[in-house]
Amino acid sequence: YAIVYKNKDKPLKEVFDIKQFDENSAFRLNTGNDIPTICDCVVEVELVETNNGYIKLSKNVEQYRNFVFAGSEIKKGEVVIKKGELINEQKLALLAYIGEVLIEVHQKPIVGIITTGDEVVFPGTNTQKSSVYNTNYFYLSSFVKKLNADCIYFGHIKDDIDDLIQAYNYALSRCDVVVSTGGSSKGTKDFTKKVFEALKIDIKFDETTVKPGKPLIFGNLDDKLVFGMPGWPSSLVVNTQVFLKPALKKLSGLNNYENTIYYVSTTKPMHSRLGKDYFNRAVLTYTNNGLFVEPLESQDTSNFFSMAKANCLVWLDASIGNVEKGMLLPAITIDQN
Repeated sequence: YAIVYKNKDKPLKEVFDIKQFDENSAFRLNTGNDIPTICDCVVEVELVETNNGYIKLSKNVEQYRNFVFAGSEIKKGEVVIKKGELINEQKLALLAYIGEVLIEVHQKPIVGIITTGDEVVFPGTNTQKSSVYNTNYFYLSSFVKKLNADCIYFGHIKDDIDDLIQAYNYALSRCDVVVSTGGSSKGTKDFTKKVFEALKIDIKFDETTVKPGKPLIFGNLDDKLVFGMPGWPSSLVVNTQVFLKPALKKLSGLNNYENTIYYVSTTKPMHSRLGKDYFNRAVLTYTNNGLFVEPLESQDTSNFFSMAKANCLVWLDASIGNVEKGMLLPAITIDQN
């Protein structure tokens, strides 16, 4: 009911037409109704008693109850959404809330994916004893799309340097970022570095201290980024979380592009060697006493089952060595639905 506050203690005549409202009456409101200009208090139906066409308040109320004044949420000239913020579902609704129809947004990066290897086949095809399934395509394409980037798959390329050069060259002509998997190590059929050199890609580094994920080759061709990722799926997951995710978020125009570091207590000892940055698979649990991680039993590069169970990577810095139970360590989360 819309009322005049100074008369709140009097019986007020109930009216349903705003034209009949005066200071001695109470106008029954519905959502979307205009409020009478002399009204300075709106009282919930639950707080009034009705009797023979009159209402009386059953509880003391304050002036301007249920009023929301212009500028109470945001003032004229204040920034609603800053440049570089992610437009998630709340921000999208906020734009509708203020009646904004068109805004400028950053263009999505286009990511080209190339998988390689003579031994790699797609699920559902005939396999030989030495074959492995193309896990990396399914992981990478899902990973890229989840980061709101566009994805183009340029196919699976056998270990042939001419075919690889052709695939890379075509991908670079269409994409902002090219990511390949396999061929980045030191084997006789590992051609990624030679492809980089043939295409005059400026190699920034050709290995890391990360475990799993040491054989990562990274460079750029003008403003295009090129990642030669390792073929082991567990190594690929680590490198995409540590290196590729921040790069794609920055290319998307986001201000907050770096991985968020959480400090967690480990429930078990963990092994690492000095000189290597271990990113150990673990399950993160949120409790009233803090954040705890339980390291998964296998940290082998070849074991993808443990990686699929993990929801975080615990970072054992190259200078830290072995860690004991209860030690506080940095970790990054692996996004999971």
